[in-house]
Amino acid sequence: MASMNQIGAIVGITALLGLGAGGLVASQIDVPERDQFAVQTIGAPRVVIDDPHDILAPGDEARMLESAERLSAPSTVKTLHWMVFDKSHDNVNDTVEEFMRDNYPDEIGNDKFADGVLIIGAGTEQRQVFSFAGGDVADQLHLREGERLESVNDAMKPGMRDNNIPAAMFAGATKAMNAQDIESYDHNSAVDDRIGASVGAGIGAGGIGLAGSSIAVAAANRRKKAIAQGREDYELVTREYAQLGQRLNEVDVRANSLTSAFADNEMRKQWAEVRDRFLGMHDTVSGAGGIGGIDMNDDKQVYSHRTQLASAAESIRHTSNAEDNINRLFKVENGDAAARRSDLTAIREDVMQARLGVTDPKLEAELAELEARINELDRNPEAPDFLDRFVRVLGDYRAILEVVKKKQFSDVKEHNELVRPTIYDTNYYYSGYVPYVALNSWHTSNVEAEQAAQSSSTNSSFSSGFSGAGGSSGY
Repeated sequence: MASMNQIGAIVGITALLGLGAGGLVASQIDVPERDQFAVQTIGAPRVVIDDPHDILAPGDEARMLESAERLSAPSTVKTLHWMVFDKSHDNVNDTVEEFMRDNYPDEIGNDKFADGVLIIGAGTEQRQVFSFAGGDVADQLHLREGERLESVNDAMKPGMRDNNIPAAMFAGATKAMNAQDIESYDHNSAVDDRIGASVGAGIGAGGIGLAGSSIAVAAANRRKKAIAQGREDYELVTREYAQLGQRLNEVDVRANSLTSAFADNEMRKQWAEVRDRFLGMHDTVSGAGGIGGIDMNDDKQVYSHRTQLASAAESIRHTSNAEDNINRLFKVENGDAAARRSDLTAIREDVMQARLGVTDPKLEAELAELEARINELDRNPEAPDFLDRFVRVLGDYRAILEVVKKKQFSDVKEHNELVRPTIYDTNYYYSGYVPYVALNSWHTSNVEAEQAAQSSSTNSSFSSGFSGAGGSSGY
């Protein structure tokens, strides 16, 4: 029987040669050459900078005009408007329409912008970027929703987020008029149309064969990775299971002997769940139908048991991580100076990051005072009252971080859940404690999700019913 590697190689060669189901017919499809779609350019267009609210800094317009000399416009583009507004309608498209009618009536008609017009701009108050064009320009540059419009608007967003309007405007114009991009878009569209027509006419079985072969190659690669992971999981379980089992009772005794405020009911509940899951692994490891009965030299068996292997490996990792955390807490509670200093160092570094990140002077002062208390603890980790003082420091830090979360990290919707480390996580320190760096990372993920949500939708509508080509989106 052929191995998966042999099958993958055969499938790959088949895809390359266009053989298989209908492949010979597919090779007869008339695929157009790229040079058939060359874009004629005419050099720099006429540039108009529209800044009705005086947003641009002194010298910005001169810099923009100088940059415009490097642009090379496709043949349809006669006038490029760089347009920036401060205050605008909620729908910035309406502001663009009104501004054009009031100031350039010859460049806008009843239903569309005049031929030869390209508009690249932004509304800063509403945090919107936009691209609009006359019919001939939109046809040549493909500036309609679902075509190249989104990529042109996206090109402006980094500059606008950095408050670098000239860079944003130049990036948008460059992207809109990029001849190579336009040629690629035209060529790819033509190829898709030819293949689609062939398939629709019953001629494109080879295209289907090519797609099927590509899918088969991807599936074979996924299967190969899953089998390799299954073997890694098996090796971990068989290496660690017996040794962890011998230490489990000792870890359980330590977990339940902790008496400080660090060992609350939530921590003990988490440990009990990890422990009980590990104790339930006997049948999984050595029982009938367990992983001990898998022929690990048989790819098919490894693949079919991949979920079972992954679950067993996860239980091993969780138990091992929990053991490390419980042993650390036990050492801290029982006077181990090295363990205490190690935890103080980790918390001090997080406090220092928080001091750099907070914007409220009062919070920064409170963090500075907290850092001083941590340094004092570090000078005498064997002090009789160390544990009580450490618990208070950690409690105060948690309270400060809650204020930071509410005051500084509530500016966007919580798109992602804040995950609090558990006893079986490698980044666990103390129950309920979420370090500043974790909070900051969580906030960053929410900001990115918010920006993605705002940026993903294109608004091509006008309240008046105007139907000019182009659209806007948030940044």
